[in-house]
Amino acid sequence: ELQLKRVSGHVESAKSRGIQVLCGGQISADPATGLGWFYEPTLLDRVPLLDAAVQQEIFGPVLCIQTFADMEEAVHLANGTEFGLVAGVFTKDLSAAHRLAQQIDAGQVYVNEYFAGGIAVPFGGNKHSGFGREKGLEAVGSYCKTKSVVARI
Repeated sequence: ELQLKRVSGHVESAKSRGIQVLCGGQISADPATGLGWFYEPTLLDRVPLLDAAVQQEIFGPVLCIQTFADMEEAVHLANGTEFGLVAGVFTKDLSAAHRLAQQIDAGQVYVNEYFAGGIAVPFGGNKHSGFGREKGLEAVGSYCKTKSVVARI
């Protein structure tokens, strides 16, 4: 319940700052039972880099849409927070995907998919995200800065 209120508060706060909710943005229950603590998948449109919705880890089904002119600006946006848990790159240009995955400061970068990873795929964030590495051999050597890149080719 506490996390549900936290996620809802982030979205309501963004709305109060004039950010448009394209879809979602409501607390709902499980359609089958009418019970539970659920928040609708939510899209926030054209959220500035320095807005709190971008600068904080929400840990809920909220996506902030940002536009960019080129890859350099995309990397600037992706790296423009104190956090770096997971990033996603969607592109037909595999060469660009590799460059972006290298330049984005996140513990995991997914290319053209999102896969939580098996037990052998290290999980954990960079910068102020997470508490070292979980899973895989990297959990033993969590003092290293690693990045997993998963791509569907």
